[in-house]
Amino acid sequence: MLRIVQVILISLVFVSSTTFAQTTTSTTGKFTFLNKGDDAPFTGTLFDPVATAKIVADKKLEKEKCDLKIKFQSSVLKANCKRTTDLLNLEIQIEKKKNKLIMDAQQEEIESLRKLAKGGDNTLWAVIGFATGAITSIAIFFAATKIVK
Repeated sequence: MLRIVQVILISLVFVSSTTFAQTTTSTTGKFTFLNKGDDAPFTGTLFDPVATAKIVADKKLEKEKCDLKIKFQSSVLKANCKRTTDLLNLEIQIEKKKNKLIMDAQQEEIESLRKLAKGGDNTLWAVIGFATGAITSIAIFFAATKIVK
């Protein structure tokens, strides 16, 4: 129940503040200088030169603040973009170096396999293989003849 009352009161505050607000239809406004004792040619608010100067100065100050905020945010975005770009460039350089190391290792392996495939000095291995095969065959032959006897 309390919640409903709160919602109704809040909505009444917002509705009433916007319904009773006065708006002006003129966007140019009126301006005149008056001397002491002069009648005002229209209903309005009178500002002395100090108040007018303050309004003008405040407007300039707010514009400069806005420009500085824009410049700051732009600098932050540019710095973030540069940092991201630099990091990505470093990652590319690292990947290129890794790729080169892998390619060099593969090329080295290919060259060593080519040397083996060409058969540099295989005669020693062929003689050892032939001798081992001959000795094994003779040993099997003698073992088989002894078993048969």
